Amino acid sequence: MKLKLKSIFVVGIWLFSTSVSAQFYKPDIRGYVKELGGVSFSDQFDTFRYDNIIHHRIESTFDLGSGFEFQADLRNRLLTGYTVSNTPGYANYLDNDPGYFDLSWVPVDSRKAVFHSTMDRLQLTYFSENWEISVGRQRLNWGKSMVWNPNDLFNAYSYLDFDYEERPGTDAVSAQYNWSYASSISAGYRFGRTLDESVFALMYRGNIGEYDIQVLGGNYFDHWTLGAGWSGYLKDAGLTGEFSYFHPRSGFFDPTGHFTATLGSNYMLPNAVYLSAELLYNGGYRSNPNPIAALSTPPSADDLFVAETGFFLNASATPSPLSSVSLGFMGSFDRSLFILIPQYSYSLSENIYLLLLSQIMRGSSFSGLTQTPNAVFFRLKWSYYQICTC
Repeated sequence: MKLKLKSIFVVGIWLFSTSVSAQFYKPDIRGYVKELGGVSFSDQFDTFRYDNIIHHRIESTFDLGSGFEFQADLRNRLLTGYTVSNTPGYANYLDNDPGYFDLSWVPVDSRKAVFHSTMDRLQLTYFSENWEISVGRQRLNWGKSMVWNPNDLFNAYSYLDFDYEERPGTDAVSAQYNWSYASSISAGYRFGRTLDESVFALMYRGNIGEYDIQVLGGNYFDHWTLGAGWSGYLKDAGLTGEFSYFHPRSGFFDPTGHFTATLGSNYMLPNAVYLSAELLYNGGYRSNPNPIAALSTPPSADDLFVAETGFFLNASATPSPLSSVSLGFMGSFDRSLFILIPQYSYSLSENIYLLLLSQIMRGSSFSGLTQTPNAVFFRLKWSYYQICTC
């Protein structure tokens, strides 16, 4: 059974750390409030469904002195609309904390609304001239690519989950030793009660010519893994890539070992239009009965997509200093699925931002799964920042 930290204790951790530390230190407090409305609709425009999320995030960082820093971040969401009212057990789905510790809490669960809180960062970090050591819930980002990351053994994420910019954290201990600007060795261990529930790996980062490179290896749940990644330039175009090989620990000659790899490129046109593209070979692909739901949840590093192959194309521009537009296109070579992602953002003021985004899904792989495979989202975000003078 997972170690359960329930109800008021979850929020109490943050409140206690904030109030006690504020008596001795000046914490760095920041966060935001977001209003996200989404309308999903059918291909024939005859069925419409509305969902809404009011999202409050508070991030607190405390300089404890002598190289120590403590971080505690709390994510609160009030969800209403069609999905809450028509999905039995939806609160239990949200409350399913994937970490070693259960830092998730649902204080309100009704047919009309669900309120969900989770601490996705709770870590103590030690910094020195060459070392950085952290323990607790943290984000270990080892990926190089933009959309799919086979090197991201600890925190693989869903690109389509656009409203979670910070990405999920993991309960782990990590250490990094830097001996130059571009050279380091990192180690990470994700807590697990057994070896099959654990992730541990080592990674070397360095530089060869115009390229930053990394090589990693370790244990990924019930597989051994070995991988590498790079980022740099080929003439005027950026070039990134990652690959990882996963082999079952059950036997050296097990034929189910597989590669997962990505290759990406980006280029800025003379008219300031930014182009990017990425290809995926998903060697660990396992069929999912509901690819729509799988696309919006964090994948595993050895199975990053709902198909064996994937591609992503994107073009973006900034018509003015306050606005940006982009058009993305995600699909597969071996399955009938296509996702069109247009978006527009505008800065209404120094700390208020507007986002309009759509996800239009097409292809036989999505047939029969939902009446409303297409969605349009409207989001307002107000950010705040202050240093406590308590």
